[in-house]
Amino acid sequence: MNTKLTLSIDSVIINKAKKELQTNGKSLSAIIEDYFKLLIATKTRQMHITPVVAELTGIAKLNENIDEKYIIAEYLLEKYE
Repeated sequence: MNTKLTLSIDSVIINKAKKELQTNGKSLSAIIEDYFKLLIATKTRQMHITPVVAELTGIAKLNENIDEKYIIAEYLLEKYE
């Protein structure tokens, strides 16, 4: 069952979104509904984190200056050398 929802969004953003969506064949309502579904699914997945994973989350700090694709490529080159 569909229910109407009133949103307050900048009219420039709405017009740009509608023009973009016309080329993709989707409605603004469909995009917003998809976003809410994704938001709900993400929240649901986060609730199933085991205590061990929750405890370890955030321990490793990444060096922001390192390119992940470079690291992966180096690893694969060494592995299959």
